Amino acid sequence: MTGYAIFAGLLLIGFALLNPGVAEAQLSSKPLEPISIAYTVSLVSEKYGSATLGKAQTTLSKAAKGYSVLSATKAEGMAAILMGSNIQESCTFVMENGRAISNHYAGGRHDLKDYVVNFDWQGRKVNFGDGESLDMPPGYVVDTCNLPFAAASFKDDALTGETVYVIDGKKKRIRGYILKSTEQVVLNTRFGNIETLKVVLERELIPERTLTFWLSPENSYVPLKMEELRPGRATTMMVDQIES
Repeated sequence: MTGYAIFAGLLLIGFALLNPGVAEAQLSSKPLEPISIAYTVSLVSEKYGSATLGKAQTTLSKAAKGYSVLSATKAEGMAAILMGSNIQESCTFVMENGRAISNHYAGGRHDLKDYVVNFDWQGRKVNFGDGESLDMPPGYVVDTCNLPFAAASFKDDALTGETVYVIDGKKKRIRGYILKSTEQVVLNTRFGNIETLKVVLERELIPERTLTFWLSPENSYVPLKMEELRPGRATTMMVDQIES
């Protein structure tokens, strides 16, 4: 997980931190509202035990076209040693028919130029700043930066069983996740017990790896908690603070 990663994005810290990004959106005919969310990122590992990896902050703002997001992660302890103390990500996207449409995102340890990604939707290409590109798979394509906000679309039962493809700009790869289940659950937070929609996605061809989001209906379905599970390791982002 880098930045707010709001896991994703993804929120795969795995010794990386999650970062989120930028967005324009309309959810259930209701647009996203500007919001800033702070998370504590933690790890439970059979190899390393339990540890707090750092803090992640993501801010969603309205832009001329849609929304923009800026995320920053401040690593602590082992994570700071392995990754450096600061990671940033930014991105832009719009929402069409309830789904996120990525425009641009970038990130890095020192500035937002370590990796740069642009999207050619007409040609179905993901273009990286160094000239490399990947073909987009058919279906729903998002990126690790906007994933926390794109997760709002997962509340739609029509997506159940569909593969969501996540572009990882840092590693220049595409990972597929299948939306497996949604359920109403009460999440215990520092603010008290909050009604959320729990959404579980399984990694395509690797079902023992999952991404889980606890979405807040009161906050345009942004995640209050995100968790990546894989054998022997769980990485979690838990909300600390919300400012509208």
